[in-house]
Amino acid sequence: MKTHRQINAPNSGLLCRSFSSLAVATIGLFLFYTPDVQAIDENTEKKTVSHEIAPLQKGQTITITVTDADGPLIGANVVVKGTTNGNIADADGKVILNNVPDNAVLVISFVGFIPKEVPVGNQKTIDVRLLEDAQALEEVVVIGYGTLDKKQVTSAVTSISGKDLMVGVGGSDISASLQGRISGLIMNNIGSANAGTTFQLRGLTSINAGKSPLIVIDGFPGGDIRSLTQDDIKSIDVLKDASAGAIYGTRATSGVILITTKSGSNTNGKVKLTYSNELTKKQAYGAPQMLTGREYAEHGIGTDYGSDTNWWNEMINDDNFSHKHHVAIDMGTEKAQVYTSFFYEKNQGISLSDEREDYGGRFNANFKLFDDWLEVRPNVDYRQAWRNNNIPAFQQAMRNNPTRSPYDPESETGYNVWLNESLDYNVVADARLSTYEGLDKWFKPEVTFKLNIKPVPGLSYSQTIGYENRQWEYHFYRSRYHRSELEESRRGAAYLNFSKTENITSEGYANYIKEFNGGHVLNATAGYSYFENNGEGFSMENFDFDVDGLKFWNIGVGSYRSDGKANLASSKNITERLFSVFGRANYSFQDKYLLQASLRHEGSSKFAADNRWADFWSVSAGWRISAESFMKSLTWLKDLKVRFGYGVTGNNDFSSSYMADMLSSDAYWMLPDGTWAYSFGKSQNVNSKLGWEENKEWNIGVDYSIFGDRFYGKFDYYRRKIDNLIYNVKVPQPPFTQGSQWQNIGSMESKGWEFEFGGDIIRSKDFTWTTNMNLSHNSGKILSLWGNNTYYNGNGFVAPGTPGDAARIEEGSKIGSFYIWKFAGFDDDGNFLLYNKNGEVIPAAQKTENDKQYMGNYLPTLIVGWRNTLTYKNLDLGISLRSWIDFDVYNTLNMYFGIQGRGNTNVLKDAYGKFAHIKGEKQICDYYLEDGTFLKIDAITLGYTLPMKKYTKFVDRIRVYGTVGNVATITGYSGMNPEVNITNWDGGTEKFWDGSFYPMTRTYTFGLQVNF
Repeated sequence: MKTHRQINAPNSGLLCRSFSSLAVATIGLFLFYTPDVQAIDENTEKKTVSHEIAPLQKGQTITITVTDADGPLIGANVVVKGTTNGNIADADGKVILNNVPDNAVLVISFVGFIPKEVPVGNQKTIDVRLLEDAQALEEVVVIGYGTLDKKQVTSAVTSISGKDLMVGVGGSDISASLQGRISGLIMNNIGSANAGTTFQLRGLTSINAGKSPLIVIDGFPGGDIRSLTQDDIKSIDVLKDASAGAIYGTRATSGVILITTKSGSNTNGKVKLTYSNELTKKQAYGAPQMLTGREYAEHGIGTDYGSDTNWWNEMINDDNFSHKHHVAIDMGTEKAQVYTSFFYEKNQGISLSDEREDYGGRFNANFKLFDDWLEVRPNVDYRQAWRNNNIPAFQQAMRNNPTRSPYDPESETGYNVWLNESLDYNVVADARLSTYEGLDKWFKPEVTFKLNIKPVPGLSYSQTIGYENRQWEYHFYRSRYHRSELEESRRGAAYLNFSKTENITSEGYANYIKEFNGGHVLNATAGYSYFENNGEGFSMENFDFDVDGLKFWNIGVGSYRSDGKANLASSKNITERLFSVFGRANYSFQDKYLLQASLRHEGSSKFAADNRWADFWSVSAGWRISAESFMKSLTWLKDLKVRFGYGVTGNNDFSSSYMADMLSSDAYWMLPDGTWAYSFGKSQNVNSKLGWEENKEWNIGVDYSIFGDRFYGKFDYYRRKIDNLIYNVKVPQPPFTQGSQWQNIGSMESKGWEFEFGGDIIRSKDFTWTTNMNLSHNSGKILSLWGNNTYYNGNGFVAPGTPGDAARIEEGSKIGSFYIWKFAGFDDDGNFLLYNKNGEVIPAAQKTENDKQYMGNYLPTLIVGWRNTLTYKNLDLGISLRSWIDFDVYNTLNMYFGIQGRGNTNVLKDAYGKFAHIKGEKQICDYYLEDGTFLKIDAITLGYTLPMKKYTKFVDRIRVYGTVGNVATITGYSGMNPEVNITNWDGGTEKFWDGSFYPMTRTYTFGLQVNF
């Protein structure tokens, strides 16, 4: 139910219709604009020209020069067809062959390029240009513990190359470059230099356990996406459904993201160096329009101190400048390849006190020993990030009296600090009179040994041993002149914190690939997996120091330690262990009939001994209809595959403490006789029957490719049912010592569809237009909780006042619905009128919780990602767009700051404009529910590539580009940003009171890449 579209609703409808028309027009171009299309029918018997060559006779000497788009193609293979007469291209791309007959045919090839056959005739010199085989580069899909040809995949898997990621968009991690690229993947990041990213794939998968996909980096499960730098990424494969993810068992309920970093290549021993950098400037835009100092004074809201301060602008860092530098070295031979990289990055946010400084490196290698019996692949990754995350609260910029100045030239600090006003304080001084220093470290060495058992072709065994160490250091000091210290009559506050997490992984698996006569292909994998997680930490705090300048580096001298009021704490995490054995088999018959089955038997230390093991399995099948003989007449159809998968996965992503026998001191504990004692005892009820949350999911899909792979795409429809949801429920005392216990009670479902299509709209000699679009829809529902009339409330609104909650889940409720009062109008005094549960109009003062209704929904009806790349010779233009269509956002900015007479805090200009009629207390009702439909231009990139090989032998190419990120958001929503967090059951609200409220930021980036 969509309500109250009176606020800019016509614009939203126009946007939706315009975007739909644009999408239809694009599809029309796909279907009807197809110049230069060559229909290729792989099912028709291939007609080839036979070049019969007599025994090699003495012939001529010829010189062949092999190039690609960038210049000489070093290492290209040139051979006389049907003979062993051949050689490898040198540093200039040249090959000289002797004794070549006039009737010979040369075969020129190189990995990743389309081979060419060239008749010699009477030519003495031959120039050959190879074209990159984009399809060949993408036809291998990483599926976890192995790979498959793309045509053999029977599950819902999306793969993208590292080259397809958006460049120049910055961000705190690589998520900004992924926006809109993968259907069904939602990422929430506020845009701060230090912000984390929340991932959600195909909707909500749990209420109280983890909801994000498993990240696997170079085969290491549980990787941290923050440790990666974009330049090192080779490919990303996303396992969306349970039939694909079941091989990862208990950690795959929310999907799996497999990230492969670059590795060395065979360069014939030549060292290839790549240097890239980006220079970025950020700009704030879209700030809420608050009253100016003079307007505030004219309306008599509070005391007029004489200044005219825009507090929002005072908190913006207009002098920001970010830059990053990346150097990579690639070299190798047939037996040894090495890739190593180093980077440095300084990232300054648009806000004051929001910055970070990163550096790190990576070493990936592959060595073949003992006549290729053994392959050794070491990977080492290190990253360190220094952070200043002392971002001032931007909600305070909206509240503060604009007639007050943040500065006082008479003050020792230069700041105007006033005390004891909780809703009006100098937020700039708060940030500047405190010091925040954080230090993140990631260190991840791992090595894989692969034994190729050569007497049995296709049989190998891989053993991976990996270790990851994550450390966090937090240093914080608040000056004696800070508001909080003055109010507490203290002389400074110091905090130190350290935590360490260690992950150990050991995995071994055998793989057997065999092609039998008659077109039968078997790809089987069997192995084990072990994972262990440990963590520890300590912290200290002290107050009241004689000297400010030493800050936290002399924490022991504060007077609170000698007075016995300082705090020390230490902790050690409960060890988490996972062990499993698994197997998977893929079968293909003539690449037409495809089957896959997998099983993982897994145990977790998080559960009681009698309940810690479970089986997670999947089956899937595919039928490549295009390979059937009855499809031969459809020459325009390159590939058509129907697939179906079903799988069961678990959710292990919750705290080990849920099942731990926890003890604590200084707590009230109920004794067997029903009396309470203040003593040492159990602080948690243990549930020995606690088990896995379990996801059962089916997926049906279609993959298609037409006109010789010129146009391609896929469609998927899926349904998930998650059983045994974990809730913390109330239990009686006695017999339980505590009033709550974690139990498996409840179920929910998530279902939806995804559609992807792409191709070359225009393809000519000098100009191409390539487009990729994905559309998705998801909805969810609570099927059951633990009893009748049982519910959870959430999305609580903050003071002033007691507005209440805006979300509820109970049996039958839809994920994304708001649980609020229904607006009925205003009375003559400007007070809210609401509907009660009987449909009667009542004053807001008479409302009860039972009068609330489910209204609206924050899950978009349609999510669209659209990327366009246009190239003209060496010039390229990339445009990336996203849209969420038909969803609701609760606008708390208008609710809290759009009403007059709410004390002495500042208000929006609209409080004396379109909301001037509202005089009463704010209410959580659908009056503030708006259509959030938006079209966002994520990035526009213009680049130029200059081939350099013809000018110098030292540089292969130079590429320069400029990117504008977060270009514009077209929407009818009247708040600041309609792209709110929708990754939880109580989302959909533009919250100004939590850490997600951050200025809208546009970026301008200049990039340079030089290949030596």
